[in-house]
Amino acid sequence: MQVGVRIVNLALGVVATALLARTLGSAGYGQWSAAIAVIALVGYFASFGMETVAIREAAREPETEHEWLGALMLLRLYMLLPVVALSALAIVLLHHSHEMLVAGLILVVTMPFNGVGALQIIFQLRINNLVPMLVLTLRSVLWTAAVLIIYLSGGHMIVLAIALTGTNAVGSLVQATAALRAAPRRPRPSRARLGMLLRHGLPIGISGVLVIAYARIDQLIVFTISGSRPAGLYSSVYNVLDQAHFVPISMLTTLAPILAAAWPTDPERFFRTARLSAEVMAVASFGALAFASVAATPLIRLFYGHDFLAAAAALPILGGAFVFICFGYLNDNLLVVLGLQRRRLVISLVALVINVVGNLILVPIDGFMGAAWMTFATEAIVVVASLWLILRELEMPLPPPGRVGRTFIAAIVLAGCLDGARLLGAPLAVLTALACLLYPALLFGLRALGPADVRILLGR
Repeated sequence: MQVGVRIVNLALGVVATALLARTLGSAGYGQWSAAIAVIALVGYFASFGMETVAIREAAREPETEHEWLGALMLLRLYMLLPVVALSALAIVLLHHSHEMLVAGLILVVTMPFNGVGALQIIFQLRINNLVPMLVLTLRSVLWTAAVLIIYLSGGHMIVLAIALTGTNAVGSLVQATAALRAAPRRPRPSRARLGMLLRHGLPIGISGVLVIAYARIDQLIVFTISGSRPAGLYSSVYNVLDQAHFVPISMLTTLAPILAAAWPTDPERFFRTARLSAEVMAVASFGALAFASVAATPLIRLFYGHDFLAAAAALPILGGAFVFICFGYLNDNLLVVLGLQRRRLVISLVALVINVVGNLILVPIDGFMGAAWMTFATEAIVVVASLWLILRELEMPLPPPGRVGRTFIAAIVLAGCLDGARLLGAPLAVLTALACLLYPALLFGLRALGPADVRILLGR
């Protein structure tokens, strides 16, 4: 259900982004993206990634859920003022125009409405995706409609910032109301739980900051070194990668509480869930990479128009990074469940250093393409290092490729078929239809998926 709804929201997001880019132009879109990247980076401190710890502990001891939730909300309240002040300072230092400054400050002041909020975990702990998906769809519909109106009326960045603020506020209020109704007990701020939350979650929080830093800092480096237009080109194609995060997020939103509850009391269920997660990630990410490697240019033309075609060369590289990102989501959850959050912090710190140094070397030489290659390299390093830690903790060898390996072969065959069709002059619509038909057939033909998987899906 999550994947289906998120696909609809992905389509709305693509439309909104395309209209947004056309409204602002490549230079204006680069400024908008830089402001959003700054707010995302600094705004993480509002919760500091503590939701992961709260979910883990509440899943293991459901009777303490209201205390963990209260502690999480109390932490967000404490952090709100310094986060808003720091974000505003960053916007003032980075702005390239009056519009960017005003729009950025509007988004900063209304930051409390930007995220899903601590109450989101009430639904996640109950494996209840209905309300979060309805809220997500509500936000997407309102934002797309607002961008369309602004595009048709010739609006500008400041009006867009006001519109984004309004849509986020509506979604947050609806979700908070529904969450409080769904909770059996009101959240109770607990200083004891807050202390435990900080103690266990601090390594996760610092690691999360580092992850967001190496995921976003490349856009800021391109913006600073190469200027607004190259930053706009890179941000346009990077936005496609951002939108694709719905796949691992959908899977882990449902499976993370199951993994936490299963370990260490039910290791068989833990391993079965982890293996299933890896197989689903492989099906989604390998297929996406095969399609992006062939259809990058027509996709960018469709999304953003001819003004952004130069960015198409970076899409296959970021598609490769998406493969590692999908498995990275799974590895991060496994590290937390296994209590290896301090090791995760070390990996994230090393990744940030590598990413920053690499970008500072490559961006002056190769522009945003250098940033794309560094994103790919950084995500690969993180996944390999975290997998090594997990296997060492579990005292396991590297699992055989199994269905993940057969999925990889199916994706290679799909890419070859699509490339042949492209050389024959097939348009994007034909390539899309061909991929939708060929990929499932290849997955079933190579036994990467089977009838039992379909029966389970339909049965659920």
